[in-house]
Amino acid sequence: MRKTVLRLSLEIVGGMIVSAGLLSLIISGSYAYVHASGVAHYNLNLLGLSFFRINHVAGHFSGQTNSLGMGYVWLAGTALILVLGELRHRVFTHRWL
Repeated sequence: MRKTVLRLSLEIVGGMIVSAGLLSLIISGSYAYVHASGVAHYNLNLLGLSFFRINHVAGHFSGQTNSLGMGYVWLAGTALILVLGELRHRVFTHRWL
């Protein structure tokens, strides 16, 4: 039981860290895209859910987080990594129940 709790805790914390890292890479890449293309406004969407907005006004870039959308995207990424970690564990230990 103790190993299971430790494994799940590590998967959840690792999922949070990986999700935050991936989101930061996506946002910084979007800043580069906006800078290169010269677009004035750009929304980052995932499956139609807006989670970040970049504005370029008078030579200055500003970003604004949509809190609800960012939370859902971050939670979905963490849950996906948790599920992938559990599937990996089940495949390598050959225990499906």
